[in-house]
Amino acid sequence: MRSGFALSSALVAAALALLPASSRAQRVLGPGDDALVLPRGVIRLRLLGQFTTTNQRYGYDTPGRPNGSLEPIAVDFTLDTVGVREFPNLAPVQAGIRSLSAIPDFTLSLGRTIVNSSINVTATPVVLEVGLTKKISIGIQAPYVHTRNNIAFDVNPLQREGNVGFNPALAVAAARTQNTTLVNQLNGAASALEAAIGGAATCAAPPPTAVQACQLIAGTRQFAGGIAQLYGTDASAGSPFIPIVGTDVQGAIEARIAGLKANFPAAIGNTITVVGPFGSQNRLNLFDAQRILTDSAFGVIADPLQTSEHSHWGDVEIGAKYLWLDTFHGDTEKRFSAKGWNYRSAVAAGFRVGSGQADSPDNFIDVGTGSGANAVFARVYGDLLFGNHFWASSVYRYTNVLSDKQAIRIIDAPNRELAPVWRRRTVDRDLGSYFEFELTPRWVINDYVSVTSQWYYRHKVADSYTGKFVVPGAITGYGDITIDASTNNLETEQTEHRMGTGFSFSTVKAFEDKKVKVPMEVTYLHYQTTRGSLTYKLFTDQIQFRIYARLFGQ
Repeated sequence: MRSGFALSSALVAAALALLPASSRAQRVLGPGDDALVLPRGVIRLRLLGQFTTTNQRYGYDTPGRPNGSLEPIAVDFTLDTVGVREFPNLAPVQAGIRSLSAIPDFTLSLGRTIVNSSINVTATPVVLEVGLTKKISIGIQAPYVHTRNNIAFDVNPLQREGNVGFNPALAVAAARTQNTTLVNQLNGAASALEAAIGGAATCAAPPPTAVQACQLIAGTRQFAGGIAQLYGTDASAGSPFIPIVGTDVQGAIEARIAGLKANFPAAIGNTITVVGPFGSQNRLNLFDAQRILTDSAFGVIADPLQTSEHSHWGDVEIGAKYLWLDTFHGDTEKRFSAKGWNYRSAVAAGFRVGSGQADSPDNFIDVGTGSGANAVFARVYGDLLFGNHFWASSVYRYTNVLSDKQAIRIIDAPNRELAPVWRRRTVDRDLGSYFEFELTPRWVINDYVSVTSQWYYRHKVADSYTGKFVVPGAITGYGDITIDASTNNLETEQTEHRMGTGFSFSTVKAFEDKKVKVPMEVTYLHYQTTRGSLTYKLFTDQIQFRIYARLFGQ
């Protein structure tokens, strides 16, 4: 796709070299929209093939990158560490490990993720237009869209990232047995020492000689309770994630056990024979990460991060076009042999049906086939011709997207995409309206061929999501919170500039001269995004076929 400019330039050069330069203007329409309104009774069928690819976007407020710089599409999923920031329900686990290890600034990490995304979209719009009068035509556009997001996902590639992993005690009896034995030994040592100093009553109001012993008893029992709660025993389920064997934090917990043992009298301390709780045996891998995303036990309940594709109709447009200014006055022959300056202008309006598939709230990397939202649009077309070879078209488009209700996952910030399922809510949605301007100059070589360039600008205002929801701590796992859908408005305003070039071949003038039997046009256009903000860098090749026929009239 990136070689599209070179391809079109070569084809243009060949056309210039091989074709004679005859001299009639604007009988080859070319790529891009223009102010043409079909004559009364004429129908035009347009078939397009649009092939778009992208793997970068123009970013905003990404740490370590200037605004407007290119970055990978999936940069928000490529994380040096995955922890409480991404999964706030891990906060109690992190707090428990800090307490057991006596490392107050311990930061829980599931490890590192690397995600690369490359999107391919193939759209085949079918456009049917009919001229009702010499100044009014109507049309419908129905695109069939295939999207594919190619995902490469890697987790802990060096296998030394992260400090917590899955808890074996949730599935392995030997792990629970070791943890249970350790907890029983710690509690047994505490009880034996308590009995040696005179029982529980002594520690209720300890004399000076028993203060340290009572502190050791209380600390040991508290520590044993923390082990049971985090690692799990026969009587306690434990946390889904625990420190990994061989990590500093697991070593710190084992060192605390050794320290407790040493503080007991030898006869009591020797009853503590288990060195430490049963730690996680492996760092997370790709399979584990996908399990976290999909298994209901972890609360995300989403689709895995893997290649996905859709085939479905996109958003369908229905509209009418009115020619209000035309210095040719509908005279076809005059248009084919234009001299000096000429111009024409048309206006259009219509309705877009949100028949496309919107991005799924359960697929974090989904690429839908449309917005799924209804809209109304207005357009103004202008053609300016000079002499026999040059003409240019400009198009102004405004689309007002209508509000609706949509299921989304409410996020706290634009780069925190991994939202748990309890953030999935149906909210009021108003996708941002957008303005587009397109300028397409053309040079007509002869009755059959023209070459084209194009500049395109688009600006979309920010989306608006509304809805507030209170989620109790029993669901979040870390306390009551209020989520506000307006946070999804952030970083949805977009700006884009595109440049393109192409050529066209037409038999319309030859048909008028009775040299061919079928009036038709074939066009090719390559364009790509050259600058933008919060938009993809697109590379698109478009092939268009247009054929004309008379439905009624002369």
